[in-house]
Amino acid sequence: MKQTKKKKTHILIVEDDDPEKELEFEIAFQLSLTVSQRYKRLMELIKQNQNLLNSNERKKAPSIISRT
Repeated sequence: MKQTKKKKTHILIVEDDDPEKELEFEIAFQLSLTVSQRYKRLMELIKQNQNLLNSNERKKAPSIISRT
């Protein structure tokens, strides 16, 4: 039987918006992951982005048409 590893939950709590603390937190979190975990998260983010693009039908930007 395969044992599953418990996932840790990482939460940053700050009173005000602090980009420096957010960056430090994100770097520490990424360093705590293995290389394979980082690639897995990257692939999940890519899939989420593709699903978002597909749900919005990848609409074309409006173009300017000149009349003659």
